[in-house]
Amino acid sequence: MSAFDRILEKAVHTQKRIVLPEASDDRVLQAAEQVVKKKLAKPILIGQHKDIQTQAGRLGVSLDSIEIEDQLSSPKLTQYIERLTDKRQHRGMTTDKAAVALQNPFTFACMLLDDDAADGCVAGAITATADVVRGAMQLVQKRDGVQQVSSFFIMRLQDHHPVKDILVIADCALVIDPNSQELAAIAADTGDSVLQLLNIEPQIAMLSFSTAGSARHKHVSKVRDATELLVQLRPNWRVVGETQLDAAVIPGILARKAPDLASDDPCNTLIFPNLDAGNIGYKLIERFGGAQAIGPILQGLKKPVNDLSRGCSQDDIVNLVAVTSAQCRP
Repeated sequence: MSAFDRILEKAVHTQKRIVLPEASDDRVLQAAEQVVKKKLAKPILIGQHKDIQTQAGRLGVSLDSIEIEDQLSSPKLTQYIERLTDKRQHRGMTTDKAAVALQNPFTFACMLLDDDAADGCVAGAITATADVVRGAMQLVQKRDGVQQVSSFFIMRLQDHHPVKDILVIADCALVIDPNSQELAAIAADTGDSVLQLLNIEPQIAMLSFSTAGSARHKHVSKVRDATELLVQLRPNWRVVGETQLDAAVIPGILARKAPDLASDDPCNTLIFPNLDAGNIGYKLIERFGGAQAIGPILQGLKKPVNDLSRGCSQDDIVNLVAVTSAQCRP
């Protein structure tokens, strides 16, 4: 069984309630039907019943076992206006502003999570990443003890890749220029996600243009310091750093460049030093390496909220719903 198959299996087993606020998009409706057929989650669509039913009829999509929440006429609306006002009054939120804000399907979806009426959310097909992340951080908020919200991608690899099955990489979408403490926290949270989602031991590479002191620069020092902090945070993990990418994924190269760090196994979790490197890196792996990129997957929130690319396919949405369901904590 592949690592991603374990995610699908976990999603089927847990049957979490995943809210899809962009029901006006054909891809989302079609994906919701597939989620039900594959028993990956219990979808909740946000929108007006009549509009969704008309759209589903045009597409030939069955709405059986799919819950619909109308954000304009929900019996929860008055309660959510009060909750949102209380939650954001320190930023000038009033009941009138809250009533307007809750007309937005994504804002309403976040309040469903806040109210324990849903377990996770997938958006981004028609909503900008910045709006998804901002809404999640303001309304769903960070888990206690989490330093920052960050993101990772699951890369489903082909047989010819030096790492088998999957590679997890971070942060490729959110934290622009982390300092050493933030970088160590991103690595720790990503490794925790690898354990929780994929049930595999993280072998983490802290990426740099230097391997084991082969270069000197403040950027190298940042990664080296982050590596030391990560070892303190997670002393039982294998952590390779600072290291160049080829040494991280090809054991023979690491054995030549840094024998003390060598192993027969390639690293399965790559931590990029900044968002420039991470964003470029994942797109190179995807577009030139032929890997399937699933994400960005947000980590560190009280409940999972995940962001789609606006160019996503129906299958992308289905896969991210499965990941979101598997991310849900007991």
